[in-house]
Amino acid sequence: MGDDDPEVRGMSWLWQRWLSWQSVKLWAQALRVHFISASLIPVLLGTVVARSETPISGWRFLLVLVGVGCYHGGANLINDLYDEEADRQNQQPSLFNGGSRVLPNNLVSAEQMKKAAALCYALGTGCAIVLVLTGGGLVALLYALAGLVLGYFYSAPPLRLAATGLGELCVGLAFGPFLVVGTTAVFTGRFLSTALFVSLPVGILITTVILINELPDLESDRQVGKGTLVVRLGRERSLLLLTFLLVLASSLMFAVFIRLGAPRYWIGSFLTLPLVVWLWSRQRGGLKQTPRSVLANAGMILLHLASGLLLIITLVKRGS
Repeated sequence: MGDDDPEVRGMSWLWQRWLSWQSVKLWAQALRVHFISASLIPVLLGTVVARSETPISGWRFLLVLVGVGCYHGGANLINDLYDEEADRQNQQPSLFNGGSRVLPNNLVSAEQMKKAAALCYALGTGCAIVLVLTGGGLVALLYALAGLVLGYFYSAPPLRLAATGLGELCVGLAFGPFLVVGTTAVFTGRFLSTALFVSLPVGILITTVILINELPDLESDRQVGKGTLVVRLGRERSLLLLTFLLVLASSLMFAVFIRLGAPRYWIGSFLTLPLVVWLWSRQRGGLKQTPRSVLANAGMILLHLASGLLLIITLVKRGS
């Protein structure tokens, strides 16, 4: 049976398609696309706020979306590179903690990760340059530079913000006020107080996502000297902080609905409360148990997504 045999050619084609699909899955894992809502929600929020002030160009919106997504992906890849030692020692990795696992599992090389990160940052910067030249001006340039610096030095030395106890705050600011207000400013050319106000609960909720992801990583982070906020506070005080932040996010959601003149959505501000009770009862007794951690991590991401979508829907209805 030769290479010209139709059956051989068919099998070769299927094999190539399978390899191609495996590559897509591998890089989706490395980029951690399941966390994409962290940047998608604030960009959509900022766009909806800007839309109430000025028409939004579809292609410019796409540039913002792709640019932010590339910077987010680049930051995730850089995080894997500089957290490789801690990730290799992590005994409780999951979909939500312990990195993407592509380096510890030897699925890609560090050199490939560096090239992929450079490509992400190059594409993101390209989008930013086009936005600057098509009306974004200095505002778009400053926000792009700040996003690049924060995303890179969250993990990379000499700042290595994630290991200082300030990384969680930086993530909350970057994926909350920074992205929402920045997106609005890129489209309108000015600061809008509504953008800042609606960004606060989103920023707090993404901080809770980071905190709860760090809980299963506590021991491995401590072993390599990575001083995350959870390492510094310990499990019990981290849970207290997590509970406080969820209650604060709930209160701010309620305040946002009142300010937006949408009191009928006030029930949405209590989305966080069942999770508070659940976390306290389940996590307090089994913080090291991976199945419970995975459920808690998934629940927190869904809470961030649901709260963000509810705010977006409220803003759309308010502007229509």
